[in-house]
Amino acid sequence: MDEREGRRGDVQELSEFELAVYETVAEIDKGGGAADFDTVSRLVAAPEEELWAALGHLVEVNHLHSTPKGYVLGPHDWAP
Repeated sequence: MDEREGRRGDVQELSEFELAVYETVAEIDKGGGAADFDTVSRLVAAPEEELWAALGHLVEVNHLHSTPKGYVLGPHDWAP
């Protein structure tokens, strides 16, 4: 098992853009949904490559999980 698995990266290491992407996914997740790429792309105006990179990094550091329906929050310590 990877020692990072299950652990979340430090939010202070995220860029402002990554935080904006995270907050967009969090709003959708809070409503019980999963954020598909097209929805995130529509809500966060940015080049596709930058958006894929941000989503990939957020998944890598366990802030988001990628599911068949879209992106959802990873483990977090705040109430909905």
